[in-house]
Amino acid sequence: MSRFFSAKNWNRFFLYLLFICSTFSIAGTEVSITMLFLITLIHWFRDRQLSQLGNPLLWAILFFMASAVISGLLNAYETEHLMALRTNWRLLLPLLLAVILADVDEDRLLWVFFGFVMLIAIYGIIQYFYGVDWLRPDDQSFATPYLSGVSGENTVFHGKGNFTHHLTYGGFLLLCFPLLASLIFCIDWNPFTRLLTAIITILVLLAIGASLGRSIWLGAAVACAVLLFRLSPKLMLSLTILAIAGGTYLYTQFSEPSFQIRTPTTRIEVIQQRFISSFMIKANQDRILMWETGIAAIKDHFWLGIGYNNDAEIMPKYRELIKERTGHRFNNNAGIGVHNIYLQTWINYGLLGFLGYLSILFIFLTQSIRTLFQTTSFSYENSILWGGIAGVSGFMAAGFFENNFRDGEVQAMLLILMGLSLRQMQKLNERIFKP
Repeated sequence: MSRFFSAKNWNRFFLYLLFICSTFSIAGTEVSITMLFLITLIHWFRDRQLSQLGNPLLWAILFFMASAVISGLLNAYETEHLMALRTNWRLLLPLLLAVILADVDEDRLLWVFFGFVMLIAIYGIIQYFYGVDWLRPDDQSFATPYLSGVSGENTVFHGKGNFTHHLTYGGFLLLCFPLLASLIFCIDWNPFTRLLTAIITILVLLAIGASLGRSIWLGAAVACAVLLFRLSPKLMLSLTILAIAGGTYLYTQFSEPSFQIRTPTTRIEVIQQRFISSFMIKANQDRILMWETGIAAIKDHFWLGIGYNNDAEIMPKYRELIKERTGHRFNNNAGIGVHNIYLQTWINYGLLGFLGYLSILFIFLTQSIRTLFQTTSFSYENSILWGGIAGVSGFMAAGFFENNFRDGEVQAMLLILMGLSLRQMQKLNERIFKP
């Protein structure tokens, strides 16, 4: 009986719960992470085995967390600085996963996870066409129409799964997509498994399209470029040139003023207009001016930022200056941030917080790339690492246009992806130093 209730069995249970709940429930995700931390802390206090103390990523995470708290303590505004610590504590999850993933069969865990990812991908595609929100009561529906065509049957909706925002849904899938795509080529998996992986990957890519999130599309394109480099640098370069040429051609074909105000009448035209609008300054004026307010706030709060969750109080005055100069009316309130995670982090936590955030991502990428040289090409470990590198690269590219790092669902998936990669590093180190 005591073996049944062992730490390893509890770890297995909450690992499965974490991977499953990450696809549809932030509450379940938070409970799973909390319990995994609690079990691990008890285990560490008992056995005194702190295997990750020498990992530079740990110290980068702690530096970022400390910067967030220090910003709240020292800046000129009242702020709940300890809430910054409360919202960032889960950043230690990858280091924990690097150790406790040894308690489960990774292949089985991933396939349970991929099954749920496939379901939410299909759900988002259905939502794009019909705007359904089956998992909520009608009076609490988050169905979000993009716009209507000439008739009701042409109405298009943002795919968002069970999440509350289409960019949260897209950001989650953006991190799942390169992991799946990378494993298509895993030589340690049989052909049928790889075919099934390819099918799920295609569904996820379609769901990313259904989210109608342009920043998500950009991130997916960057992730694809990284994975293409894995297959062939020459192929990646050739396709990149073709993509640039194709984008330039489309821009010249659809950049006339009438295109900006034309109401699309088919779902294909919605995708087309959404894509082309990415290259139009007028269509992105709101976001550009939000960045301008962010830069102005950084100039005034360069070192310490404005503190955690102070945007709604501090940022309106910067928007007022923009309104007076341009007459522009912002589409959202100041509390949502500036839709750029790099500017947003600097605004809230100052220069040190900004450097801390970047150090987490760059240290992870550096560790992953260095470890690639210790793996066999297209092996399971190699595939997970490439998925992690591509996923984080795409996430960083998308971050220029959104604040997804602040979304609990997206952040949890980012940390899971990083944890899977760190687990492969741990396994390789164990093989090297095994007597």
